[in-house]
Amino acid sequence: MKNSFTILIGGLIAAALLSYMFLYQVRYDQVAVRTTFDKADAGSVQDTPGLKWRLPWPIHKVTHYSKRLQLLEDKIEELQTADGKSVIVRTYLTWRIENPLDFYVTLKDPSEAARQLASRLREIRGIISRYRLDELVNLDRDKLKLAAIEDEAKQALEKSLEQSGYGLKVESVGIYKLVLPEATTEKIFETMIKTRERLAENALQEGQAQASAIRSEAKSSRDRILAFAERRAQAIRSQGDREASKEYESFAKNEEFAIFLRKVEALKKMLDHNTTFVLSADSLGILDWFNRDPGQAPAAGAPAGRPPRPAAGGGAR
Repeated sequence: MKNSFTILIGGLIAAALLSYMFLYQVRYDQVAVRTTFDKADAGSVQDTPGLKWRLPWPIHKVTHYSKRLQLLEDKIEELQTADGKSVIVRTYLTWRIENPLDFYVTLKDPSEAARQLASRLREIRGIISRYRLDELVNLDRDKLKLAAIEDEAKQALEKSLEQSGYGLKVESVGIYKLVLPEATTEKIFETMIKTRERLAENALQEGQAQASAIRSEAKSSRDRILAFAERRAQAIRSQGDREASKEYESFAKNEEFAIFLRKVEALKKMLDHNTTFVLSADSLGILDWFNRDPGQAPAAGAPAGRPPRPAAGGGAR
């Protein structure tokens, strides 16, 4: 029983060793290059996932490469812009293996690919140096040229890699970090302050000009309205004077009756809205008309509208 278990274990170990010698695995995110005596051809590339057959080394040799995008960052370096300003830049690129066969023949190792790409990535600095500082840093997005720099750098790298035949593809190139030195920052702040002060002064002058125009227009409108109102008031006064002159002519024919009508109108206005006045009878001369006998005329020397007082010693009973 013990010998059977030992044989079983040995068989499993032998199967594992044979599997390792004659089989290899390709994951879904990998591509494999199987060479024969270190020679590769079009049939050497295996990119479908699963277990693959091979002969033991040194007949067949299998090298795995990743299909995923890989990131390469350059070191931080200070550059001079086209207008003589200093900037601190850090660039990056993402790349992948597009042709595993060409890559294996030329570079073989991903670390060597990173070294080759890093040397070409430094060429972006020359592209950046051809632009002004305000094209790299600006509050107005329309004036920024970062996208144009990245596109130009990507095209340059793609052309260089195509000529080299490394089997690599650059997916993106960009500026990872852009920092201004302290001296440059101070100059930029001074420029920004002067620009803002100039804009504020222009806005103030424009506001004052608009305010002056508004005040002038308002004054002109006021003068026109007052002149129209004055003409209209003068016309109304003239019309009132003409109508009043006609009334005065009618009143002149019977002055007492005209005064009586005026007093009646005054009483209507005073006694409107259920208002009650308590006054002395002597203070209302208009009531004398109701105490006077019909056809009796006021005594000579007596006020108009008031009956004559009784003579002394002959009071009314």
